[in-house]
Amino acid sequence: MPAAFAVSYHPTVRATPAQPAAVSDGLAALDRLGAVIALRRDEPLFRPGDAAEFYFKVLKGAVRGCRLLADGRRHIGEFLLVGDFIGLDASEHYAFSAEAITETTVIRYSRHKVDALIAEDPRVGQSLVEVMRAALAVARERMLVLGHMTAMERIATFLLTLSERRGDGRVSLPMTRTDIGDYLGLTMETVSRALSQLKGDGIITQHGIHELAIAKPAELVA
Repeated sequence: MPAAFAVSYHPTVRATPAQPAAVSDGLAALDRLGAVIALRRDEPLFRPGDAAEFYFKVLKGAVRGCRLLADGRRHIGEFLLVGDFIGLDASEHYAFSAEAITETTVIRYSRHKVDALIAEDPRVGQSLVEVMRAALAVARERMLVLGHMTAMERIATFLLTLSERRGDGRVSLPMTRTDIGDYLGLTMETVSRALSQLKGDGIITQHGIHELAIAKPAELVA
């Protein structure tokens, strides 16, 4: 487990871009309990089977939640971006690995301290329930993507979802093509071909190594 360090920060607490103010207010009470942790690229936050003693929230960077299947393939269940919580659904042990995609900063909360705070301030518990509901809704949407969409539709939906979170028509992609493939159930080659086709059609444009812009949103939606 990476070591905590003292740092001055002003977190923006959110689970989704449209998180209600009441939820943010409830979650803000958590911040006095947290310890900030810095992770290097590919460094694990925890592994499957580790005791689930903490919740986490991403302050900077990105985290992938993944596990190895019985046949050795890697499955990425989610990408956790700034404002996202990690480990809220864990029971006694974590069921997956959480790994930093790039240099990442998270805040760590002791589950025991959070439980005690919820007993004092029920708003915190209500706010965490709303966060978990939002995460469940995202998971259900992803089941639709994987079960009923073509490869190009999966890529388009993925880009639109990330663009909606950012809100300025651009898409940050700190993850690799392999990461995206393991998340969408596609090969790295399929991901690369789809992105190349979208660029060739002028629907997306490259802006730096890890950033795209959606030049034709209507066509990407279509």
